[in-house]
Amino acid sequence: MTTNTESAVVWVSRASLSEILANLDVHADLARVDAFMQSLVMSPVMNISQPARHVIAAGGKRLRAALVLLAARLNAYDAARAIAVASAVELIHAASLVHDDLIDQSPRRRGLETVHSKWFRDAALVGGDYLFALAAESIARSGDLRVLECLGRASVKICEGEISLVRDVTPFEEALDAYWAKIAGKTAVLFEEGLKAAGIVSQASEAQVAALGRYGHCLGMVFQITDDILDYVGDPAVLGKPVGGDLMRRQITLPLIYAANDGMPTALRQTIARIDDGATPDDIQALLAWVQASTAIQEARTAASRFCEQGCQALSELPASETRTALATILWAVLDRDR
Repeated sequence: MTTNTESAVVWVSRASLSEILANLDVHADLARVDAFMQSLVMSPVMNISQPARHVIAAGGKRLRAALVLLAARLNAYDAARAIAVASAVELIHAASLVHDDLIDQSPRRRGLETVHSKWFRDAALVGGDYLFALAAESIARSGDLRVLECLGRASVKICEGEISLVRDVTPFEEALDAYWAKIAGKTAVLFEEGLKAAGIVSQASEAQVAALGRYGHCLGMVFQITDDILDYVGDPAVLGKPVGGDLMRRQITLPLIYAANDGMPTALRQTIARIDDGATPDDIQALLAWVQASTAIQEARTAASRFCEQGCQALSELPASETRTALATILWAVLDRDR
């Protein structure tokens, strides 16, 4: 691994996200995050506690928690406070996924039934709210009002981003602006505010906290752009779902915006408008194939790479350390991931 500390930008060698997370010394504290989240689920109402435990146990990469635990080592590491913040971030994320799955009517996530599929609609509505409430309890354990300000702000922006719409692929600049705003709220803000909260509990300076926030914003943007790329060109066996799901729900994401504004035939442009009203499965497959074969995928990756560079620029404002190098490596690994 190489890091150029002379430059304004931190450059690192590439590695897979799974390799990086496996090599980081955060395993014990990640296990404590899982145990702490489960310990918060105390409700005797089974239709609340069972879905909450189901969602928490589903786990995932715990990338957000790992990032918080890393950033909390920037200065003075207080494990109990860092675990409380990491748990709060994961619980907010879990709550947003429960509501997201309900809105999209997704039957499965991470190979498991979603809450509204396994139980019922109201269990998802209340269960998501319950997870937000558990996050608030976890935030209180951090012992710092500034953490509440960060994660409260993130929760508001997530709700706004989830309900925001990218209504059309044209005009091009308007479509891009709507897309950036949506993913900044839906995805990036929790990375941004979670990392700022981690800096706060590590006793970082205001400048360091701000730098962590800028890095987190960029990482979150890369994460969502990569998700949107994989929905077009990912391996279904690796993803655990078929490609084209966003398209079939007429969710307008970056690859479709680029493709539609780069010579897409009129008939296919018209298919986008008709996805919810008259487009046949063959029409949608033709549209999917055109996007896959166009330059749009590479253009989207280029856009994500620019956010990687901006994230490294933000990290260059932090003191050189193993933590800074790990954060930079994770940024590029998020771009290269295949699931």
